[in-house]
Amino acid sequence: MFDAIEYQQRLQRLQVLIKKAELDAFVVRSDTNVMYLTGVDYYSAERKVLMIIPAQGEPQLIVPRMEQERLGRAASVTQENVLSYWEMDAKPGRGWRERFEESLGSAQRVGIEPFADADTVAALKDRDWQVLPLVEDIRVIKSPVEIALTRRVAGYWTSAMNAILTEASVGRSVAELMQTGQRIMTDIFANEPAANHSNSTAYMLLSCSPQSSSPHYFSTSQDDTLPDGATVINSMGCVNWYRAENERTILTGNYTAQQAELFDIAQQGQQLALDLIKPDVPCAEVDSAVQDFFVKQGVAEHMRHRAGHGFGMEGHERPYTSEGSEETYQPNMLISVEPGLYVEGVGGFRHCDTLLITENGTENFTLGTPKDRASLTF
Repeated sequence: MFDAIEYQQRLQRLQVLIKKAELDAFVVRSDTNVMYLTGVDYYSAERKVLMIIPAQGEPQLIVPRMEQERLGRAASVTQENVLSYWEMDAKPGRGWRERFEESLGSAQRVGIEPFADADTVAALKDRDWQVLPLVEDIRVIKSPVEIALTRRVAGYWTSAMNAILTEASVGRSVAELMQTGQRIMTDIFANEPAANHSNSTAYMLLSCSPQSSSPHYFSTSQDDTLPDGATVINSMGCVNWYRAENERTILTGNYTAQQAELFDIAQQGQQLALDLIKPDVPCAEVDSAVQDFFVKQGVAEHMRHRAGHGFGMEGHERPYTSEGSEETYQPNMLISVEPGLYVEGVGGFRHCDTLLITENGTENFTLGTPKDRASLTF
């Protein structure tokens, strides 16, 4: 997807961390991390793909036979270092364990990522192994090409959101509004040569009150329409696996004074977070400040989650803007900012922006959609 040098640089950064941890080798198991390090899209289902990275020297891939040619195109692994096995239930000598032992060789101090499955960990029983999030440690700081792509992704979702807002009115079909936003895929496929129906998907999700008091409730019935009250609209998805979000709460028809008040408090809580976020500020400090604000506003019982999370190849990844986080914001992190309030029988209230941490502050990639109540009342 990116130039080969991007993946080679990722591998080099990882090997620096492997050496720093005094490991002989590191095992990558999750498909997302393998794709991050190789630049190859693949679908292995239950079949394992393992990447073995030595502290120095060439990495190796252990792949099912059916994916050998595809993963042989990896930007950071030479074809002769792609080792194949037959199937998960292969005969002795033809399975992944034999290739795994072959690849690890004499390595004794081995690191393995946190998302590895139990049988992969069990295969290390005769070695000195430890769980370390080394790939996540490098993924948390984005490269220039990742930032440029995410800026475009956020731009697509902003265009989709703005299209939906031009159609919003009480009684309007949710299904029709979702289709209005989905049309952005035409632009994505026209402008992103590497995009396909596997690595690029748009989700236009509407959560109508009062059921939107559950943060992950979505109005998906063919008969759903915009109510008198609040609706949370989320324009999101991935382009070439990279994700962003543009989310807004709107008020339609005969909404109540309570809904207007909750809208304003939720917006103020998000703005507080936006104002606080900058390099070297602890993530926990921002989440705690938002919680304190909601407590002072008398709505503490209506909080349900942290103030945000990181973006990248996954929708939720580090850093987490959460009270227990030990991380600080650093330049070139990409995050969501999305504190919310949820009142049973009334609805949910949440805006979400996609933010880049810069050297001196932040850049808001979704600033092109308004957030004030006057602009979002229909």
